[in-house]
This record gives sequence, C-alpha cells and structure tokens, in this order.
Amino acid sequence: MTVLETRDLTKAFGGVRAVDGASVDILDGLVNGLIGPNGSGKTTFFNLVTGMIRPDDGTVTVHGRDVTGWSPHRIAHVGLGRTFQLCRVFPRLTVLDNMLVALRRTRLRELVGGLGNRADTDRARMWLTRVGLDHLERGEARDLSFGQQKLLELAAVLMAEPSLILLDEPAGGVNPALIERIAGLVRDLNGEGRTFLVVEHNMDLVMSLCDHVVVFDRGKPIVAGTPAEVQRDERVLEAYLGV
Repeated sequence: MTVLETRDLTKAFGGVRAVDGASVDILDGLVNGLIGPNGSGKTTFFNLVTGMIRPDDGTVTVHGRDVTGWSPHRIAHVGLGRTFQLCRVFPRLTVLDNMLVALRRTRLRELVGGLGNRADTDRARMWLTRVGLDHLERGEARDLSFGQQKLLELAAVLMAEPSLILLDEPAGGVNPALIERIAGLVRDLNGEGRTFLVVEHNMDLVMSLCDHVVVFDRGKPIVAGTPAEVQRDERVLEAYLGV
C-alpha cells in the first residue's frame, strides 16, 4: 500500500527538467530511501511533494488525497512532515522554545513572556528526551552542534505527530555517533507506525536502514526495490558511474 504517490511529476527550471515525468510510490509503514547521483532531481522532488515549489505538470497524492500545488502548511495537515539538508531552527531561541514554535499555535511574544500551553510543553520535553536533548532545553539552538540541530529539527517535526516523515540528508555533516542515534530513532519511530522517506548520500546508512529504495537519474526513477535488489541492478551502477 502506498502512502505517497506521484504521477508524471514534472518541474523545469529554464531549459533544464529537474524532475521529468516522475511516477513514484512510497510504501506505507516502511523506511523508504531515495538515492541517485548529484543533479538527479532528488531535492527538487522533495520540494515538489512537500509544497515548497509547484509542479509544472503531474500529481502528488498523500494518504489518498490529491495535494498537488498545496502550500507546505496545508500539506502538513494531512500528516506529512519534513526536515531540511540545512537545518531550519531559530538560533536565538532556546531548544524548548524551538519545539513550541514548531506547533505554529504559540506566538513568539508568548514565548518571550514565559506563557504557553502546559500540555504542549510536556509533549515538547517528551520528544526532547526521546532524541537526547532534554538536558539542553534551556540553551539556545545556536549553541548546539550541527548534528544536535538535526536532532532538534526532527524532534520539532514530531511535535505535529506526522504519519509520514521526509528526511533530507539526515547524516550529512554529522559525526558517526550521532548518525547511529538518528538511525536508531528512525527505526524506533518506524516501529511505532511512522513511514519515512529518506534522501541520503551515505550508502551504508541507506542500505542498512531502508526497507525500500527508489533510485533517481535524470529527474525520474529508474529502479525501485529492496536494498539488495537495488545493489544488484546494473542500471544503478550505470547511473552512478556511467559504465
């Protein structure tokens, strides 16, 4: 069963088709991977399905609903959350306040005044504990390491309780210990019923973490299957090495 589908999804920038008629099925209940050489269209695909940019053609369906052209905020309401390759945190807010802002219900002036919903604060602290940042809740986000900021961004995404989470290069620029922590979190959250789509260049992580992998080349999928099936496919080697 699919949780996210695209059909003939297309986006061009000038004369370059970054995504070229891409039809992709992301499977419900699994950790899905999206890989491909640089310039293959992965990030543009992510931005299309999350509403960051509008497609020129084609459709995006999430949980059976056509969300093509919807805004990111509206798409979030159907249970989709995402992180970014470059973390999007508020550097001068505390770690805890970053979590509360993520709910979009708390205004910045309320945070400054020390106000807020107790239930939301308790839930924020629960997620900070899950990602191992609870001891840093009073510190400013700018004082976290890059890997810790990635954990904070993921925890903030989880505040909205999404059923489908898109991770954009979660291992990029992160030390091995934190990569393993992120991988462990993904496995645990997947075991609790959340579906993931992970764009990642770290092939060891993809092959050990993902159940289903889609390979992009030149703006569209060329192979989809288990990690073992993808590794054996000659089209993947050709896409990466041009052989």
